[in-house]
Amino acid sequence: MREDARYTAAQALMRLEGQNAYSNLLLEGLVRRNRLDARQAAFASALFYTALERLLTLDHILRAYSAKPLEQLSAPVLAALRLGVCQLRYLDGVDDYAAVSESVNLVRELGAARAAGFVNGVLRSYLRAGKPLPPIEGPLEEQLAVEYSCPAWLVGRWLEAYGQEATLRVLNGSLGRPPVYLRANTLRLDAATLCQRLEEEGISAHPDRELAGCIAVEGRIPVEALPSFQEGLFHVQDRASQLCVAALDPRPGQRVLDLCAAPGGKSFTAAQRMGDQGELVSRDLHENRVRLIRAGAERLGIGCLKASTGDAALFDPTLGKFDRVLCDVPCSGFGVIRRKPEIKYKPFKAVENLPRLQYKILETAANYLKAGGRLVYSTCTLLPEENERVVEAFLRSWPGFVLEDQRTYTGQEDTDGFFVAALSRRED
Repeated sequence: MREDARYTAAQALMRLEGQNAYSNLLLEGLVRRNRLDARQAAFASALFYTALERLLTLDHILRAYSAKPLEQLSAPVLAALRLGVCQLRYLDGVDDYAAVSESVNLVRELGAARAAGFVNGVLRSYLRAGKPLPPIEGPLEEQLAVEYSCPAWLVGRWLEAYGQEATLRVLNGSLGRPPVYLRANTLRLDAATLCQRLEEEGISAHPDRELAGCIAVEGRIPVEALPSFQEGLFHVQDRASQLCVAALDPRPGQRVLDLCAAPGGKSFTAAQRMGDQGELVSRDLHENRVRLIRAGAERLGIGCLKASTGDAALFDPTLGKFDRVLCDVPCSGFGVIRRKPEIKYKPFKAVENLPRLQYKILETAANYLKAGGRLVYSTCTLLPEENERVVEAFLRSWPGFVLEDQRTYTGQEDTDGFFVAALSRRED
């Protein structure tokens, strides 16, 4: 049995459907176990993530060319077919003949040799037809669901909440390689100096024109292998998350609380904006994630940060009052699909109870805030019931708070999908 790139991608696809796992961790583990070299690992990654991103589109194609319903196919046969169509339609560097023949070999390697002729017939039939996207029937959300491989219920929610232009922007941004943004450790250097240092390490980057400390990187980078990372000169953080901390506006000498802090990126940026002066309390529910925060703060040389375990939904009076409170709450994650494509296949039932928890965390956060202080509620999702409606419900019940600013990021500035609401507590 050859444990090559296609075999590894097929294993990852099949296991992801049966497990509640992160795609990156799953694939990385299989690459190590199957001992792929760098070239094979890169191809396995490209094939797996492209297939995962395009799953609904691939199944739409297969339904038009398979004589058997997809629901009746075994997992190995379905994986081989999905990867075969994926190579034929989306991977330009793969020869059509190789895509078909290797898919036939793959289904044998996966233990379904009796289906080799079936896989060969389906893929050759699709190839002879010219590799089209079969016609899509139904309303707009059904058509976009197939075209962009995003569940129709989610597309429908976006169309209703944000309109067609923004929805198309979100859907387009959900496919393909996401941009990489870094946050310069401004306790040590500015963005321009970091870009110069990265250039010496063979990395092309440029400072953001509007957001101080933010830089954009061209292409993928081996982050943890870079000497500049090991020296604590930056941390990885999307532009939207940096804008979230800018909305919090933490200042030197203040007491700042980050209630849902792990893995720590927003806390690190807040500490830098504070000039490492004052007190920053970073909390998370799980000790292993708190250790990640501590390790990151140590690498960056941050001294004002104190990380500890705590349930963000339960008020802890021993913490005292704060000038700034950030609650970047647990959410459905539909704003970061381009980084975690498996997220979009969650059923609505898996996320429908989140607003209740989010509201509870927001109420708890309010109890920590001093009069005249600022509280930021944020998510990395694009569903009004987790965003605007939570804030609206809070303001109805807490008249002592005022909404200062609110924004939903739908990719206009090449950011992740994000929601940020900044509230202040009246002095009286």
